[in-house]
Amino acid sequence: MNTFDRYILRRFWHVFAIGFVATFGLFVVFDAFTNADEFQSGSSGTAQMIGKMSLYYFFQAFPFFDLIGPILVVLSTMAVFALLQRQSEIYPILSAGVPTWRLAVPIVVGALAIVLGLTINQEVVIPRVADQLHAPRGSDSATTHVVQTARDHSRNIEITGRSLNLTERRIDHAEFLLPVPDVVLEPTTIRAKKAVQYASDGTRPAGWLLTGVSQNFRELKLTDEGRSVAYPFPTADDLYIVSDVTIDQLYNRSTSFKYLSTVELVQRIRNPAFGIVSIRNQTLHLHERLTRPLLILFSVLIAIPMTMRRESRSLLGNMATCTAILGFLFLATQVCMHLGRLNIVDLDMAAWAPVVLCGATTSWLASSVQT
Repeated sequence: MNTFDRYILRRFWHVFAIGFVATFGLFVVFDAFTNADEFQSGSSGTAQMIGKMSLYYFFQAFPFFDLIGPILVVLSTMAVFALLQRQSEIYPILSAGVPTWRLAVPIVVGALAIVLGLTINQEVVIPRVADQLHAPRGSDSATTHVVQTARDHSRNIEITGRSLNLTERRIDHAEFLLPVPDVVLEPTTIRAKKAVQYASDGTRPAGWLLTGVSQNFRELKLTDEGRSVAYPFPTADDLYIVSDVTIDQLYNRSTSFKYLSTVELVQRIRNPAFGIVSIRNQTLHLHERLTRPLLILFSVLIAIPMTMRRESRSLLGNMATCTAILGFLFLATQVCMHLGRLNIVDLDMAAWAPVVLCGATTSWLASSVQT
């Protein structure tokens, strides 16, 4: 990289940082004023309320970065090349025989660095703070939530309860409906004061430890298969139910999988305990993660020739045209994803068709760049 490349790269990152701070600050101001009552409830004073707000929005910055990052990459590219033209910095470079696409190298490097940051944020940071992201405003992660009934499709066990605690992975006043004749000989609903989810550790399979049960192990009429699903553990008064349903499947399950790492997401897709609709949505989200870096890169390569169009009348017109084209491609992407969720088209087609469309558009517009 030469001096001018580093100059462009610094300007790109500078515009990106300003854009992120401005948009996140706007989000914080709007959200905080709209939901000020939630932060005030339970707070003993202004200092405690500000502390709650600071902690809440600190964790919200991670999913916000994941959401707004790809858009800011494209806007930063447009801004950098618009400033180069506006300040007449591009003409000496072109007069020296340097092609316009050579100037795209530092932008691509900067975009790939941000994509790497988005990947680390998605794979490492967000899964570790997922409990905090589920917590409502003005509350800590120990807040209880309403339980959404879930079914273990591999064993036909239905799980529900009165409330759940995401941090402790606990359901209060849990109810487990065991199926007939797979697990029990007659319809049985086991009620427990609490049920705690445990992952597989080699000595036992994944499942739920029920304490304070309404029926102990001796009172259950289990089948031979049922004895491998329900058994006393760690004491005779406790009951362990084998199930692959996790705690996050019982709360906001339509979006909770977005907080998982890709490895955890793949494991979930392969898990027979989840329903077809849930697996389909998660598979589509997995494809979205795989295609996002390509879509970001193609969007950057579309923004450069459209911002620096050959034989253009005005810079403002170039940016308006670029915005219109990118807006159309974004709309086409959302339509494809929606068709995939509705099972109208195949999932791989719904996810990768926008990549093909953006790639073809990039090739088509490449020759229109100013030289």
